[in-house]
Amino acid sequence: MTISGNLKVIFGLSLQVPNEATIELLPNLKIVTTDSLGHFQFGGLSSGTYKLRVLDYNFKPEEFSFELKSESITELKIIVNADCEVNKKVAESDIKNGKPRLLLCGGIAPVFYSDQSKTEKKYKFEYFDFGCVSPPTECIIKYNEVIFDYFDKKYGRQWRGQVRKDIVGLK
Repeated sequence: MTISGNLKVIFGLSLQVPNEATIELLPNLKIVTTDSLGHFQFGGLSSGTYKLRVLDYNFKPEEFSFELKSESITELKIIVNADCEVNKKVAESDIKNGKPRLLLCGGIAPVFYSDQSKTEKKYKFEYFDFGCVSPPTECIIKYNEVIFDYFDKKYGRQWRGQVRKDIVGLK
């Protein structure tokens, strides 16, 4: 038998299919990654009680319990709320407080460009690099999009050519 379905994630006020998510099936300890449409499937199962855990988007993963009896479960709909430490509201607050940031996802060794301080002063912001432990990319994009709109209104679009190219969500 199988368990299959679809995952969606709430990012702020927006319900979205995540780019990718990891789902664990207990007690079997099977792990799958969703496809680009949020679909997932666990196969080769027997009757019993199972739990699904979405391992991304929250430090304490949500668990969904159900019983598999004599038929496969298909079209299971799972919705989780992303625990975003950065989002649209945080960006609006940062702008209001005069402390906008452009968020980056670096790695173990942060990258620093010699001219980035000059750009930060010119446009009155700070780069913030989460390093290798960052919130979900979708959360960072929601934050950065508010900052992008603010900068576009304040400076026009020329600022985009003068900032780092590794800013999450910048096109």
